Amino acid sequence: MTAQDETARSASRPVSAAEFATRLASFKPSRTIAIAFSGGPDSLALLVLAAQWAKKRKGTRLVALTVDHGLRAASAKEARVAARLSRTLGIAHRILRWQGDKPASGVQAAAREARYALLLAACRASEAGDLLVAHHLEDQAETFLLRLARGSGVDGLAAMPPSRPLAEDESQVRLLRPLLDLPRSRLLATVAQAGLVPIEDPSNENERFDRVKARKMLGLLAPLGLDAARLARTAAHMARARAALEEQTSALLQAYAKLSPFGHVEMDMAALAGAPAEIGLRVLAALARIVGGGAYGPRMEALESVHAAIAAGALERGRTLHGVKFATLRGCLVVTREFAGAQKAPPLVLKAGGGGVWDGRFNVQLLKARRGMQYEVGALGPAGLAALKEAGIVLPEGQRTALLALPGLWREGRLAGAPHLGTLDPIVVVQASFRRVPFINPQDKPDRA
Repeated sequence: MTAQDETARSASRPVSAAEFATRLASFKPSRTIAIAFSGGPDSLALLVLAAQWAKKRKGTRLVALTVDHGLRAASAKEARVAARLSRTLGIAHRILRWQGDKPASGVQAAAREARYALLLAACRASEAGDLLVAHHLEDQAETFLLRLARGSGVDGLAAMPPSRPLAEDESQVRLLRPLLDLPRSRLLATVAQAGLVPIEDPSNENERFDRVKARKMLGLLAPLGLDAARLARTAAHMARARAALEEQTSALLQAYAKLSPFGHVEMDMAALAGAPAEIGLRVLAALARIVGGGAYGPRMEALESVHAAIAAGALERGRTLHGVKFATLRGCLVVTREFAGAQKAPPLVLKAGGGGVWDGRFNVQLLKARRGMQYEVGALGPAGLAALKEAGIVLPEGQRTALLALPGLWREGRLAGAPHLGTLDPIVVVQASFRRVPFINPQDKPDRA
């Protein structure tokens, strides 16, 4: 048998139970594990392997989660088929439905966001510490091609990690990819060996979708040496480069950036200007996310414009970007949340004992309030500051911009209190803490499940 024949044979070999067990053991998995299960070939292979693995582990509980996006007439029926496949393998199953109106454009991106939100909620409800997804070698390569086509830099081209938190602020639930370096052919062989018939989603062949185009492009690139394995290795090189850049960015922030309790940041201008351009741009992106509360940073073109203004000493009048204002003050770069942005944040509705995240920036807890009453957390704004002054509360001087964007506790249009500044209702006890401490480099966007 030639080396080429041996390679082909290995690529079509089913994944063994022992091989999968070794892979999963490296993650030190939790006792309750959820599995993202569409019923397609990839996720069915994962479910087969997980079922085999769980049978040999006492106390382990599995639950398969199928998201019905409601975008195709057949989706509800397919979800029911997925439920039957799960029962065949002895695994509990839940169908998660994406309710409400669907967007006319950007459907795949919106569906991905909705899918991850539903999966996270289901993991919390079932107390699952890990969510397994069936991403494989070709997924890694396709993602690399898609991001290359969008002009992504090091971060975008970096490989999907085998493990990450399921959501940015959800350290209790991990997303695990135990099959990430395996070719899809081995997953198909695993399903065939199990004698099961997967669901075939017709959208996987629809060339309207960029991912389908990327998948077909892989076949055209392979004769040039750019096969899935080579592209995945390149993505891994990019991931190492990103890790090194993140480390330098974090070190610069920790050494020269100071976070105010009011949520704005002061950064030493000389240290920022003296850093390599790539690090400086990353610092600005991190500051925009930290102070603005957004899930993602600004576009590179906008960051480069602000960075150039800082290097040229032309930021005296300030610059607004991504819901934050960049300005200079006594040799410091001051980054403050815009009131207009905070004003648009959805209100956080609370009752006594409740809590949540407001504006992506603050964890707010209503420790004590009038029984049965409902309150809303929203930006203080001019009305809130005026109410505090009228009540005799002395406000910090020279920080009006930051104060306007702080959270206030409101009831029927009247301010009950401000966690950072004081309360007007003697019954109310409300606290707020800034979420993004210490400074860390932002994570990449979630990938499809």
